[in-house]
Amino acid sequence: MTVITIEGFTGENRAAHPKTLGPMVGVTSLNQKPGRGDLRPWRVPLTVATVPVGRKTIYRMGRDVDSDANYWLSWANRVHAVRGFNADDTTEQTYYTGDGAPKVTNNIIALSSAPYPMASRPLGIPAPTTALIAATNSGTWTGLSKSYYYVYTYVNDWGWESAPSPVSAESVRPTDATVALSGFGSLPSGNYQINRIRIYRTQTGTSGATEFFFLREVAVGVSTTTDDGRDLGEVLPTTTWVMTPDDLSMLTPMWNGMLAGISGNGVRICEPYTPYAWPIAYEVLPPDSKPVALGVFGQTLLVLTTARPLVVSGSSPDSMDQMPLEMYQGCIAPESVVGMGIGVAWASEDGLCWYGAGGPRILTAGLMLREDWQKLKPSTIVGKMYEGLYFGTFDAGAGLKAFLIDPMNPTGIYFMDTGYAAMHFDELKDQLYVLDSSGNVQRWDAGTAFMTTKFRSKVFQQPRVTSFAAAELVCDVYPATFRADAVGLNEDEAAKILASLSAVPGVSCPTPTSVRYTKVVTSRDAFRLPTISALDWQFELETANNVQLANIATSMVELASV
Repeated sequence: MTVITIEGFTGENRAAHPKTLGPMVGVTSLNQKPGRGDLRPWRVPLTVATVPVGRKTIYRMGRDVDSDANYWLSWANRVHAVRGFNADDTTEQTYYTGDGAPKVTNNIIALSSAPYPMASRPLGIPAPTTALIAATNSGTWTGLSKSYYYVYTYVNDWGWESAPSPVSAESVRPTDATVALSGFGSLPSGNYQINRIRIYRTQTGTSGATEFFFLREVAVGVSTTTDDGRDLGEVLPTTTWVMTPDDLSMLTPMWNGMLAGISGNGVRICEPYTPYAWPIAYEVLPPDSKPVALGVFGQTLLVLTTARPLVVSGSSPDSMDQMPLEMYQGCIAPESVVGMGIGVAWASEDGLCWYGAGGPRILTAGLMLREDWQKLKPSTIVGKMYEGLYFGTFDAGAGLKAFLIDPMNPTGIYFMDTGYAAMHFDELKDQLYVLDSSGNVQRWDAGTAFMTTKFRSKVFQQPRVTSFAAAELVCDVYPATFRADAVGLNEDEAAKILASLSAVPGVSCPTPTSVRYTKVVTSRDAFRLPTISALDWQFELETANNVQLANIATSMVELASV
């Protein structure tokens, strides 16, 4: 008396021997949507927009507009785009790296015409390169005089302010003298939209330190102005600011208004809420490796490197703590890195790695051997998050494919027979979008049609040669295809069985050592199986609907007793 029940459908395992797997894990899980405990397919993605063919990055601007048809920015490179921190900014100022030097755009200049973004600006304002000339005009020499110095900065139409110019020569004069200021340098070439100049003068503050304080602001084009002895304003804020490095990559939003990026062998962090200012003092240098990617969860920045990761945390960029992670798993695919709220996942040579809730571990350990993982060409993986799952696209040489895995409960891997050139997760709509090879931007799992999902079971090894006689499928909607494979036969056995059942529809030999019976099931009614005897059996289910379970028994009576 033998009854096999196939249910649960917890994905695919390529590491264990097929005979040692649990009954709910299979050797094939294709296009299966996890989460409901049954075998069900994903919906076909729904096309919502198009971008030029060949793009590798998509990003939706106009996210406050309740239409995912508008507006899709796209690039031919791997670009990291971050929306500004000001929720009241109706222009959606957006910063990005990966398309040459770092850039900034908004919905005014980016959306002037398609393809988007139409225009951008450099992410920063260059500092002036020449010092001011200070000449004393007049004053009463009463024996009292002071020493003064001057600097100036550039300011653009958005209020962004550069680092200061070189310091002027010392100006020693009576305290009541006026001073003519000139020698403003030529504006830097480029689309910086600089429209005014701010001048600062030294003064000893209440702390006893001498600093530069705001003197006055003049329009661009003014060749000379005056220090007329007016009261000074605030302290110069940009003394340590440095323009965004040209090689900055992997732009990543953090917390408390901070952004991070990789430049050279270090990780740079911007001045809080000032994405165009990147002080050198805030640089983080991994101690023994080169940074290649960044991931964030909570208030933790995970720096993925060519060797072990570096954990960085702190409330402000000048107080960051660093701790190397005792997990020697370098990142081999920068675009595979996904921050998932409770942790970060990335691709290493050994598997899909994780650091966060539950500690550091390899999610694919026990599911794929290193050689199985290497067959996916993990250096090609591009990852995103969807409904708590890690969604990775890869290209192993036979076209784009994909896989999904639950980082909190990695009982199996769910593979897809198609992958995507780019993906974008829209946090405001809580929706994943994918880009196909024809330039179609598609909302994931949103179409009316369904994919076809397939699940192939473990190998059920029987204690003696067994011939299963009956089966049933429990589905919400039919039809579904059922396959019963007698496996592990020798070639002569398989040939004899096939010859004896040549008149039976649905019998075939998919391999020289196996015999298969295929049945398209259209109802809950039990159906009979042809007489095939074997020790080892595998069962396969394929459907564009769903299957809750399959029961297979050695007799109709036995099946009725389940």
